[in-house]
Amino acid sequence: MIRDKQREVNPMGLKQFDGRSSGVFARAFGQPALPMLLAVMLAYSAFAAADIGRVGSAGRGEPWSKPVVDVAARGYVVEEFYLTGEATSYGFSEGYAYNADGKWRTRPVASKPFVTRFLVVRPGHAKDFNGTVVLHWLNVTAGFELGQIDAEHLRGYAWVGVSAQKVGVDGFPGPEANGLKKWDAGRYGRLQHPGDAWSYDIFTQVAKALMPNRTGQIDPLGGLPVDRVIAAGASQSASRIRTYINGVHHHVRVFDGYLPYIDFGGTVDFARDGLPRSERGLPVRTRIRDDLGVPVIVANSETEATFHHPVRQDDSATYRLYEVAGTSHVSVARGAETTFDNPNWHSYQPVFFASLRHLHRWLADGVTPPSAPLIDVALVAGAPTVQRDADGNATGGIRLPDFAVPSASHSGVGKAGGGRFSFLYGVAEDFGDDVLKELYPTSKTFLARWDRALYQSLADGMVLPEDAPALRESAADWAARLDVDKP
Repeated sequence: MIRDKQREVNPMGLKQFDGRSSGVFARAFGQPALPMLLAVMLAYSAFAAADIGRVGSAGRGEPWSKPVVDVAARGYVVEEFYLTGEATSYGFSEGYAYNADGKWRTRPVASKPFVTRFLVVRPGHAKDFNGTVVLHWLNVTAGFELGQIDAEHLRGYAWVGVSAQKVGVDGFPGPEANGLKKWDAGRYGRLQHPGDAWSYDIFTQVAKALMPNRTGQIDPLGGLPVDRVIAAGASQSASRIRTYINGVHHHVRVFDGYLPYIDFGGTVDFARDGLPRSERGLPVRTRIRDDLGVPVIVANSETEATFHHPVRQDDSATYRLYEVAGTSHVSVARGAETTFDNPNWHSYQPVFFASLRHLHRWLADGVTPPSAPLIDVALVAGAPTVQRDADGNATGGIRLPDFAVPSASHSGVGKAGGGRFSFLYGVAEDFGDDVLKELYPTSKTFLARWDRALYQSLADGMVLPEDAPALRESAADWAARLDVDKP
């Protein structure tokens, strides 16, 4: 059992101020100095506990962003809750300027009431729970909420999606708003969001409702024995997580680890967060502060490599960066019909799922995650540029089997002309039949090389054993074409 192992590595039962078992990282990095600890406790206790209510069967009778997979078949249950309370906004300390080093000095600014919702997908029985809650910041780039629940999430974790931002609740301004309230006024009409400046504390308060020392008449986790809570977010939400890490974490210290992924390296200026979205400007590339005392894993596709390059950080006792060569921010099934021009089908997700497992084991068992090579990026005319081989494929980086044994030329950046999100879909252009025949005379030839690459990815910790069979099946299905004579 994970929790038994944690007691082995923490035999003294050290406690943080919030009452959780401090586990491996508290032992490794120590407790805060007493004056700092007292200040944090005062800040922590200044916020009143929020009230939790069950959503039940209101409105359409089902939640937005419910899992598309059959979670019940895997022993999981889905429940949705309201959270009502007072949220606090943050700002930079007087005289401190927003900068890229990540070690921000911030302060609480103002409080406003809020009502949000969060979606819980959890094991139905405590024996199936690994002790880790993944608190996911739902993405609102499209004007409505998006989240991910699949594969590794359903292998013992509790996944919780949070409506942290105003756009998710109210939609973009104007008649085309597609937020929760418009989708189901009967279910979500009571939601009240004061603005994105308060999003960080809303996220914090949902985390507090899930912690080991949670109290209240309603337990959103059905009595599961929680050991740790980690924060995750993708793309635009990753910029929020990165901002939270640098500007909020040291005030509240409710998260045991962080997993921002497909992360462009940008953060949000607190001073501009209250402005209309059109006036906020672009995120500023910012490093993740190195004095957190909790671990961070960033898992990226090739799409983010050049954007993230200015704020790359070396691996450390609390930090890992994974970059998956040949993959894109968004991928589609190979051969699927889309409106995009040759979109990329090579996905970073096996490495993302491995990253979640690594973060869990880092916290629970003290197992240090592997380091991995980064994509080769060089400055060309002052601009970060991915370096490529003769086939047009990136050099360096994590090379999953479909890329290590190539059958196409891949790019993480899509072709222009398919809309404002087209660059996120990347490009994959299959090798010609003559090239494929020379490289792989038969499917057996291809799969022998592919299997060796898979074994390497497994040994490197970049593919989980549970995910390998589906990857192998997909490769074998495609390889069958190599045995068909072409005119």
